[in-house]
Amino acid sequence: MELVHKDKEPITPFLYKIKTLAQNGISVILVVGSCGDFFDVGDTTILMDSYSCVDVSARAKQIAAAKAANNGALAASKASFGVVTPRCPVGVAFKPNSKVSVRSKNIIAYGDVELDLSGLEQLVCKEQTNAISLALQRLGALEPGSTATIYQILAQLNTILDIDGLDALSNGQFDGSLARPRVFEIAGAMNRLRRDCSMVQHKP
Repeated sequence: MELVHKDKEPITPFLYKIKTLAQNGISVILVVGSCGDFFDVGDTTILMDSYSCVDVSARAKQIAAAKAANNGALAASKASFGVVTPRCPVGVAFKPNSKVSVRSKNIIAYGDVELDLSGLEQLVCKEQTNAISLALQRLGALEPGSTATIYQILAQLNTILDIDGLDALSNGQFDGSLARPRVFEIAGAMNRLRRDCSMVQHKP
């Protein structure tokens, strides 16, 4: 950060955002080796010594204060995080133009798109993927110009599943091939459906 002025740096270091994440109710647990860059922004520093945890927070603060290596990272990390623009799914983009089939736990043939969910490590069975496939198809019913955000849609879906169970995904018909996924995996599948204009942003 000394060579390139921060006003011209397009990438914001993660350590400049840690404190503002905490202000937004998000905890950060960071595992690093032989790196003291995060000492001054960390609330607690735990050292693993021969498989035992040792609280070395006070010593970490002393090192950070002595070296001042991060050139104001602590102050920068307390500044405003910035505004996250909500993302809104576009219903028509989630309408498959042909057959939908779940080939495996990690692959959904969604019309002309092969949806790869192999990066969603918390999926444990094909039945969860079946449910995700049906959840994606529900998005096709969104009205044109809908301003419902991903968060709002998933919160509503979670409530529906809590009340009506998985039958809500199959139009009230019993389907023994379904298992409930977490909303995080549904969101991951939504983000991986690569179609033109599948998401739009509405600035607050």
